[in-house]
Amino acid sequence: MKKNLDFILEIGTEELSLQDMRHSLKELPLLAEEILTRNNISFKKTLSFATPRRIVLYLKGIADRQADNLIEVSGPPKDIAFDKDGNPTEAAKGFARSQKVKVSQLVVKYVGKKEVVCAVSKKKGKPTSAILRRVLPDLLRSLSFTQPMRWGKTRLSFSRPIRWILALLDEKTIRFRVENLNSSNLTYGHRFLSPGPFRVRNPANYFDTLQKNFVILDREIRASLIRKGLEEICSLKGRKVDEDLIREAGDLVEYPALLCCSIEKQYLKILPERVIESAVKRGKGIPFRDGKGNLLPLFAIVANGSKNKGIKSSYEEVLGAKLADSKFFYQEDLRKPFEKYGEELKKIIFHNQLGTTFDRVKRMEKLAGEIGKDLGLKDIANIERGALLCKNDLATQMVREFPELQGFVGGHYGLLSGENELTSQIIEEHYLPRFPGDSLPTRKEAMAVGIADRLIAICGYLIIGIDLSASSDPYGVRRLANGLIEIVWKKRLKLHLPNLLKKTVSLFPSATESVYRGLVDFFKQRINLLLANDGIPADIRAAILIDLSDPVQIREKAISLKIWKKTSSASASLEAFSRVTNILKQAENWKIKLTAFRKELLKEEAEKKLFSHYQNMIKDLNELWKKEEYQEYLKKLEELKPSIDSFFDNVLVMEKNEVFRNNRLALLSLINQEFSKLADFSELEITNCDTGLSANFSSNIRN
Repeated sequence: MKKNLDFILEIGTEELSLQDMRHSLKELPLLAEEILTRNNISFKKTLSFATPRRIVLYLKGIADRQADNLIEVSGPPKDIAFDKDGNPTEAAKGFARSQKVKVSQLVVKYVGKKEVVCAVSKKKGKPTSAILRRVLPDLLRSLSFTQPMRWGKTRLSFSRPIRWILALLDEKTIRFRVENLNSSNLTYGHRFLSPGPFRVRNPANYFDTLQKNFVILDREIRASLIRKGLEEICSLKGRKVDEDLIREAGDLVEYPALLCCSIEKQYLKILPERVIESAVKRGKGIPFRDGKGNLLPLFAIVANGSKNKGIKSSYEEVLGAKLADSKFFYQEDLRKPFEKYGEELKKIIFHNQLGTTFDRVKRMEKLAGEIGKDLGLKDIANIERGALLCKNDLATQMVREFPELQGFVGGHYGLLSGENELTSQIIEEHYLPRFPGDSLPTRKEAMAVGIADRLIAICGYLIIGIDLSASSDPYGVRRLANGLIEIVWKKRLKLHLPNLLKKTVSLFPSATESVYRGLVDFFKQRINLLLANDGIPADIRAAILIDLSDPVQIREKAISLKIWKKTSSASASLEAFSRVTNILKQAENWKIKLTAFRKELLKEEAEKKLFSHYQNMIKDLNELWKKEEYQEYLKKLEELKPSIDSFFDNVLVMEKNEVFRNNRLALLSLINQEFSKLADFSELEITNCDTGLSANFSSNIRN
C-alpha cells in the first residue's frame, strides 16, 4: 500500500539577487511538478520559499513510489499470429517470448484499421527516493536566471555559488551529487546570529530548526513583521506605506529587524520631496508621508537580524551625504534657465544612426502638434512648447544622479523657470505610463506629446533595421507601443492610427513605404496581443483587425462581439451573416464587378422582403453606430436573419442572367456594408452547444 510522504529540498547559496530570488519562487515548483508528473509520481501540493541565502521546495503528500505503468507493445497482424482455427502460429509464440508474456496473455486490438496482436505488461513503479536521486540534479540545472554565473572549477551555471544542498524525504536523506557538492540533511541558520550547521530529522523539523536559528522562511510572514514593526517603532499606526517597498525589504533579509532613522529637516526645506524620497529608496529605506501626503523627516530601514545603533547612524550618514550632493546639483541646475538646456541635447546621442536627442525632440515637436489637432485641442502652442522642452532635464545634473526622476525634474525646473503650468505638466507627464499599471497622463496635451515621443522612437528603430518582432526587446520598443495603446484605449482617444503612422514616417526623409507597412504590421501585432491578454478569442481578433483606423473602436467592438457570441441566438445569426459575406467573396474571386443596386430589378418576393427589411432598419442602425452602442447594433442586425434565410432559400443569386445576378449581389453588398462596420463575420467561429465543436463559416458558400 502506498504511503504519502513529505519532501524538502533546500539549495543554500551566497546572497541571491532580488530578481533571481523572486523568479525562482515561481519557477521551482513548476519545474518540480513537471518532473513528478513525467515520472508518474503523485503529490498533493507544491510550495516554494526563498530568502537571500536559500531556495526551498516543499512537496506535501508525495507518493512513496511511482504508479505502476501498463506497457502495450504491438506485434504481428492477427491473421499472421493465428491460423484459421485460432491456434497461435510461430509468429505469435516468438512475439510472446520476446515480450516475456504467455501466448494466452496476448490480446487483439485495432491499430488504425488493422487488427494486430498486442502484449500488455505491467511495469512496477520504482521507489520515489530512487527517482528523486536521479532527477534532482537535473532540477537544479533547469533553474534559469538573468545572469547565471560559474564559480571555482564547476561547470554548473547558477545565480550565485551553491554552498549546501539539503534533501529529505520524510526522515530519509536523498543522496545525490551536483558538481563537487553532495546533498545531506544539514541546513544553516542566520549567517551572523546562528550560522550552524544544524542536522534536520524531517521536513517538519526543518521549519522549526530554521525558526529557532533566526531564519523566517515565509516571505509573507517577513512582510507582516515589517508592517507591525513600522507601526510600533515609527509610530505609524493607520498610515499608508508603500507595500512594494515593504515586500522588497522583506525579500532582502532572513530575519527582519527595523530601525527608525531621521532626515535632516534642512533638506525638506530646500529639495523637492520626490528627490529626498528617491534618495531614501536608493538606500533600501522606507520613507513615510503624513495624512496630507507630506513627506515626514524620518524613514525606516530593515536590517538583517541586528538592531545595532551603528547601523542606524551609518544609514543616516549615507543619506545625508546623498542629500548634500543633491542639494548641490539642484542649486547648480537652477543657475541656468531650463530652456537653455535644450542646447545640451545636441551633445546627447539618442542613437548613433538616428542622431541626437535634439533631433528627436524637433520631430516630436512637429508630430505632437499634429496629434493635438487630431484630438481637437486648441492650445497647440503649449503642446509644441512642452514637446520641445520635455527632454531638457536629461542634461541636468539632478537627472544624471537620479534617472528615475526624469520628467518630474523637467516639470519642476520648468515651473521655476517661468514656464506655465500646462507646459510643465506636459513635461512631467509625457513619460507616463512607464510600466504596466502605472498612472496615465491627466491632460490630453501631455498624452499628445507622450504618443509623439513613442512613435518617433518606434519609427526610428524600424528605419535602422531593429527587428520589432524579435523575442528580445533591448530598446523597449514593445513597452513603448503598449504604453501608447494603453493611453489611447483607457483615455478613449479618437485617433486615426494609419494616418498618424504616415505622419510619423514623413518626419524621416530616409523612410520608405516599407517602413510604413512595417509600422502598421507591428501595431497590428501589438493590438492583437493586448486583446488576447484581455481574453478576446483569436477568431474575434481576426475578424476585427482588418481595419486599424480607430483603436478604441477595435477594442470595444471586440468586447461586444465576445459578449454577443455567448448569446443563444448568435450561432444561427452568424451563419446567416456569413452566407452574405461568403457569397460576395465568391463573386470577388470570380471577378464579378458589382453594379449599383436598382430596386426596380427585384422580382422575387424574398428579395423584395429582404430589401424592405433592410430599408426599414437602416436609420436605426446608423443611430446606434453613431452612439457606439455595438451590443444594440448586433441585436438589430439579428432581426435580418429570417429575411436573409428566406432570400437564400428561395432566390438563386448566381443565375445566368447577369443583370439580375449583379443586382442581387449589389443588394447583399449593401447589407454586408453594415456587417463589415463591425467585423468580417466569415472569420468568426461558434461552438455548437450540442457537440462542443467549433465551426468556421468562411468556407460555407451556398447558392
